[in-house]
Amino acid sequence: MNFEELNESLPRNKSVEQMKMVRKLSKGTDIGDRISDMNDEGANLHYMYNAIDKGIESHEDYEKNNRAFIPGWNFKGLTDPFTGNSKPKKKTGKKKTI
Repeated sequence: MNFEELNESLPRNKSVEQMKMVRKLSKGTDIGDRISDMNDEGANLHYMYNAIDKGIESHEDYEKNNRAFIPGWNFKGLTDPFTGNSKPKKKTGKKKTI
């Protein structure tokens, strides 16, 4: 099987604002606005909507919302499958007395 290389990226905030402006100007004349609502007619088309009206995440939004993301946070405290050792725990600095 041959797969084509797929390059995807989020649009910049300026591009999202331009799409919103075009949507505002074309609201009512767009073909999606002129056809009847298929959900009212009993069709199972819940995905049928204008993406600009629902909102498009920009690259800046992604960076702002994922600033606190820590890769591998759900693997902390697991043992190493090859050696059986767990990662060393942080020392609190308190000494145990017997």
